[in-house]
This record gives sequence, structure tokens and C-alpha cells, in this order.
Amino acid sequence: MTIKRRNLYLYLTLICFFGVIAIFIVDGYMGIYDTVYITAGEREQKIESDVWQRNDPYRSSGIARGEKAFIRYEVDNRRFSGYEADIDVSVWRMQNKVSDVLSQHIAIGSFNKVQIEWVIDTAELLPPDAPPEQGFDYTLTIKRGETERNIILYVNPTPYPVIKTVPSPPR
Repeated sequence: MTIKRRNLYLYLTLICFFGVIAIFIVDGYMGIYDTVYITAGEREQKIESDVWQRNDPYRSSGIARGEKAFIRYEVDNRRFSGYEADIDVSVWRMQNKVSDVLSQHIAIGSFNKVQIEWVIDTAELLPPDAPPEQGFDYTLTIKRGETERNIILYVNPTPYPVIKTVPSPPR
């Protein structure tokens, strides 16, 4: 006795279709993603995870001399298991460490996010004898476990000469 399988090809087609959809979801969505937000002046810059895949440091826009940069680092765990890592942030110039900014341990539950914030003051980075017409490049290094992210921070030169005023004597 033979059994007719009238819908066999329909079932195989549906299984292949859902298999392709599952591959796109697992490959394109699942994983650990990190995003950096840099706010300097009135402008916020967002550096997303896909930028890091090129394996070169990201050059951010400039920070005005004497101002502060407010930086937020977001780690998004899009996995079924929890994630733990140590985060170390430092500032470098010409392969010399200028300062350690942050060292912190994070633990993220499955499908959850964590944000870490810190401030970089350009007045603390610049050498004391730095001429106002010179700009400086610094590398902000963020190490998360085995992953390292580098962002080039440019401290803008003063756009106009500093004029020292002497108060007039009282009359």
C-alpha cells in the first residue's frame, strides 16, 4: 500500500523558508554589541558596532580646548546567556599613556543593556606649555574583555588669540 504525500513539497518549502529566516535572525541580531556616544559642546556623536568591523580607529569630531567631553559606552547583550567583562578606559598620546579614566566590571543579563558614563576634561590632557594655536590628537582606548576599541579625539586649537585685559584703575 502506497501513501500519497500530496503536501510534501509544501512542507519542505516552508521548512527551508523558516530556516533561512532563523539564520538571518541568529547571524544578524544575536551577539554582543557596543555603542559609544560622545557629547562635546552641543553635538552628540554616535559610534555604532558596525564601525568597529573595519578594524581601524574611528576619528571623532573635535573637542574645543578647555571643554569637557561626556562619553557614554553602551554594551548590549543579545544572547540567551549572561555576559561579564572588565572594562578599562585610558587615554593615550604617541603610544604613551596619558591617564587611566575608568576600570569597572560589568555583568549583563540575557537580552539586556548596560551603560557606563565618564567625562574627559581637555584641560587635564593638554601639556602645560601647549601653544593655543596647536591642536592635539589623543587615542581613547576602551578595552572590554578581549575586545579593544580605539577612538581618536582631536582637541581643537584656540580659534582666536587670547587677549589679556588689564582692569582699569578705579576713579
